[in-house]
Parts: sequence; C-alpha cells; structure tokens
Amino acid sequence: MTKLTLKDYILAGYSSIVYRTSEELRALKECAYIAKECGFQFLCWSQTNGIYDPIEKKEAKVIKFQYNEQEYSEVLVEGLNKAKGDPLIFCLLDFHHFINNPTTLRAAKDIFRMAREREVTYIFISNSFEIPDDLAHETVVFDFELPGKKEFDNLIRKTMSINEVQVAEEDIKRTANALSGLTLQEAENALAISLLKTNKLDLDIIYDIKRKTICQDNLLEYYRSEESMDNVGGMQVFKEYAKERSFSAFSEEAKEYGLPYPKGVLLFGVPGCGKSLAAKALANMWQVPLLKLDLSKLFASLVGETEANTRKALQMAESMAPCVLWLDEVDKAISGTASSGKTDSGVTSRMFGNILTWLQEKDAPVYVIATANNINLPPEFLRKGRFDEIFFVNLPNHEEREEIWKIQIRKHKRNPDDYDIKKLVEGSEEYNGAEIEECIVSAMYHAWNDGKRDYTSEDIIKAMDELTPASQGIAKETIDALREWSTSHGIRNASYSPQQKIKASKSMVNAARIKRASRVSE
Repeated sequence: MTKLTLKDYILAGYSSIVYRTSEELRALKECAYIAKECGFQFLCWSQTNGIYDPIEKKEAKVIKFQYNEQEYSEVLVEGLNKAKGDPLIFCLLDFHHFINNPTTLRAAKDIFRMAREREVTYIFISNSFEIPDDLAHETVVFDFELPGKKEFDNLIRKTMSINEVQVAEEDIKRTANALSGLTLQEAENALAISLLKTNKLDLDIIYDIKRKTICQDNLLEYYRSEESMDNVGGMQVFKEYAKERSFSAFSEEAKEYGLPYPKGVLLFGVPGCGKSLAAKALANMWQVPLLKLDLSKLFASLVGETEANTRKALQMAESMAPCVLWLDEVDKAISGTASSGKTDSGVTSRMFGNILTWLQEKDAPVYVIATANNINLPPEFLRKGRFDEIFFVNLPNHEEREEIWKIQIRKHKRNPDDYDIKKLVEGSEEYNGAEIEECIVSAMYHAWNDGKRDYTSEDIIKAMDELTPASQGIAKETIDALREWSTSHGIRNASYSPQQKIKASKSMVNAARIKRASRVSE
C-alpha cells in the first residue's frame, strides 16, 4: 500500500492541512524543503512573530498585528493576499488556540474555498489541533512521524565526527535502535550526555535518558523487564501460545514468508492471578522494551488534549517498535464509553475510537497485551481483529498452586523442600497468587517479631487461617460471574483443565513413540 506524503497532499491542491507533531522546528524544515523543491513561496505565522519568511530571514519584513480575539481571521486573509499569483505554503503555529472563535471559524470556511483557486496551502503545525466539525470536509490531517533508524544513523555519525570519536558500525546500529522513540533533539541531547560522561556511546546512559524522557509526561511507563516466565505460576496454555507467537514473527524472514505481524492478546480474569506479571515476563522473553499505558492518564482538561495524548502515546509505541505495549486495566478506563456523550462531551468515546482504529490498522511490530479484571468491555473491543486471542485467567488449580508456592518461597529466599508444600496447597484452594504471597509475607513478619527466627509451614498456615480469600468473600459474586461468562462465551482458558492436561500428556507420549519408531525404521 502506497503511503501518502505531505508533498502529495500539497501538490494535490489541499488548501488546509493539520500537521500533527511536537517537533515544530523539524516540521518547518520539512515544509521549507517541499516549498523549495516545488518552487513555492513559503511563509510562517506565530503569535509572537507575526508573518515572516523563515528561509530569507534577513530580507523578510516581520509583519506584526495587535490582535484581539475577533481578529485572528486577518491572519488567514493575509495568507491569500501574500500569494501574489504564485503557489504559497503558509504555516501557522499554535493556531489551535484560535480556530474555534466564531469569526475565525467562519472566515476559515470562506478562505479555504478560495485558497484552492489561488494555490495557497494553509498548514497548521500543532500536536493539539482538533478539527472543528465545520471544517472537517475542508481539512486533512497528516501525522509527522518520529525519526527512523536512518535519521538516527546520520545523527550519530555526524555527532561522532564533530567530537572526533571513533565508533564501530555495530555500535552505531545498536545506538540507533536505542534512540528509537525520541525526537531528533532528544536524541542529540542523549548522545551529548553520553559523550560528556564516558566519551563514547554508552547504551546504559542512553536507555536511562530515554526512560526519563518517555516517562516525563506520564503517558507511558518504560520498563526493561527482568521478570521470567518461570516466575509466572500456571497459565501454561498462554505460555505455550506466547512461545509459538515468538518475536521471530516480527523478523524480515517472517515478513517474506507472508506471515502477518501478531497483534496481541487480551488477558482478563480474577485479580491477583498473574496477568501483569505475564506482560512483564513476555517482554523479557522476547528481549524487547515493555511500555505500560494506563489509559486513565490520557484524560486531560483542555479541549482536544485527551485525543492528542492518545495519539502521542500510540505514536511513541510505534516508534519504539519492536516492543510490547501493556494496556493496564482497560476495563476501568473505557467502561464509560456508552454514556460518554452525556458525561464528558464524547471525550472517552473519541479516545476509545482512536485506540480501536489503531489496534485494527497498526502495521508496526507492536505487540499489545491488554489486561482487565472485568469483562464489562464494549463488544467492538473484543471482536477478532483487535487481538489475536482472548484468555481467561482463572484462580490457580491444584498443580498451579503447588508451582506458585514454590516460586514464592524461592522468591523470599527459602528452599521449598523445607516446607510442607502438600499441606499448603490443600489449604489454599480458591486462593489467588497475590494472596499466597501475602500469606508468606505475614508468616515472615510473625517469625521476625518472634526472635527473628526462620518462618515455618506452621507460620504460613496460621496466616492462611487469618485470611479470607477474595473468591470466598468480597469478590465472590464477581469471580463467579467471570467464570460463568468465560464458559458461556467459549473463551480460551489460560491454564489447562485437568482433562486437557491428561490429553496433552497423552499427545506428548504418542508423539515421542512415533519419533522413536521413526528412528528404528531408519
């Protein structure tokens, strides 16, 4: 599929383009390059400088206006006046603050129709520009992508040359990958700090700066996960599925084979059963960055800012690809979409719509893991095409609890062989993984306060006696409803049932027999 460029829209005669980006200077340079290449005039406007020519700054006359709220339409009119019979690219900075003024909006509708005849293209450079409904048919949106590997490669070579630092080709490639997701200015700053501190390309420093940069607006959290799938108790079906959809599916070889990129999975089910841990472990297994997106953090008070935050977060995830994007507790963030038009002027609905479209159409190697504690999600979020699979994460069965007890005891620096695992497993039926860990922590506190001795199985059992699992108390009805819903809708279980376990074991035995027989016949 051919990807349209900004130049394509300009040459096609679009009179109004929203150029969505936070890299204002880089966007202006792109517009100036197109103007020069096509032989167009090029002018800009900003609130502080008025109308000016950013290419021939010394010769340009800066035209400033004393505006009030009713007079921003004059800026648009001036764009027509400056055309002088030649095609003009007219960039306006931060104009999203003024476009919704009734006089300006009316003027824009009239002027954009005349602009096509006079070959004037108005380009609104902003990351927060929301097109008013009245201009929806007059305006096209173009998203300015973050720099790619080639641009980072050029930046690294230029920076190393200026600082007279020798660097190997492999180090340049690794550094370019590490810089993915940053703007050119942010990448330049990261390289400068690395050179200042170590006089070389230090990936640890660059990753640390990258983490702080990505997290500074609180839209995304960046992890370099160290969790292992071995620390995820149970969920064997999901583990096998994740291994089959391994990250080799994002390789060039897989692309040549015709294999589509895996989209991701939705893990819903009982709280405290390892959904979040599974997301972290998957990223570590695939050795890629893990980005956590808390959808509730996208909401903002200013008009259009929530939608801008959504686009920015998703664009950042794509620029970090290959990566795993973890949508945490999606049920809480988008459960109010049905009433969004009445409660928040449709903000939640629009944000949700942007996410749905992205999930369906994304072509970047971003693997999405969405986690939810409830299934009160819009049907369009659950249908095939958004995710490759939906898994129900149930309370751990007998074998899984045994695995979890051993994992948690080792995690708290003890040997599972020193504990009565059989008794702990039998006494923890209907416990989730978090509750099992809490019993060990409570036992440790009791033993610590009792002379700092080692905690025992009896200490753990005592803690279990004092704890009522959520499945038998405050969350019983919710968990029962989740189980019933997953069964009635045929949702795949993240764990094997006892019958499935027996069947899988038999299949493995039969496969081994066939393999042995084949060797004998040879």
